[in-house]
Amino acid sequence: MALKSSYNMLSPDMLRKTTWKGSKTPPFENIENTTSGKMWSSIPGGHKWLGYFPVYDREFSRFRGKRPRVLEIGVYRGASLRLWSRFFGVGARIVGVDVDSQCSKSDNPDSNIHVEIGDQRDAAFLRLIVEKYGPFDLIIDDGSHVASHQIASFNALFMTGLKNNGIYFVEDLECMYWSNTDDFRDAPVTSTDFFKMLIDVQNSVFEDYTYQDFQVHRPTVLTEYSVFDIAKSLSNIKFARGVVVIEKMEQEPPRALHL
Repeated sequence: MALKSSYNMLSPDMLRKTTWKGSKTPPFENIENTTSGKMWSSIPGGHKWLGYFPVYDREFSRFRGKRPRVLEIGVYRGASLRLWSRFFGVGARIVGVDVDSQCSKSDNPDSNIHVEIGDQRDAAFLRLIVEKYGPFDLIIDDGSHVASHQIASFNALFMTGLKNNGIYFVEDLECMYWSNTDDFRDAPVTSTDFFKMLIDVQNSVFEDYTYQDFQVHRPTVLTEYSVFDIAKSLSNIKFARGVVVIEKMEQEPPRALHL
């Protein structure tokens, strides 16, 4: 694999190729030592990267037992929907969307699992899902893994489909790196670059104002700022291998205080 030019900003020691060994036989630590992993091991019909389970436990546990509303893009055989129903507990509303009509087989309203058929690129369809079942505490994009689709879903759902204090979670960013999967990289930027861009948006208020504008002990401090609307809701943007976690929480403008 050719090195990206930006990789060369790392020291030669960091870039030295080395051996990375992994086990190919059970027990697997991420299954045995995580709540979500133990549950997944007893649910047939799905497939996941084992490294996701510690991330699930760390990022999603705050919703357990809180009757969250969860939207998952991508149903496949319904294994993930059953995982979330079990993981979040009684009262959780689990909604899956998929373009494949066969996924309707996973619809189980008696267990508060609902499946709707539609395209994750279709903003009008997603609005109907939000109106019917949302807004959501957690949105998981495990759909097509195509860059333009992931970007379209985020643009359609983050502002109005996700609750304040909610999480937008995108899986399978590795598809942006496979050498033989150009079909996934169909947008002007990769999904990874798009979500990294949100870090710049989160900090974009600093582009138009000076440090003095934020210092509350100065008479020149401002009380109003002109910003991108989404910047007021971007709390934390966290990457793990193959995934991004975007936390939505109403933010106060930056403030600095010298005592």
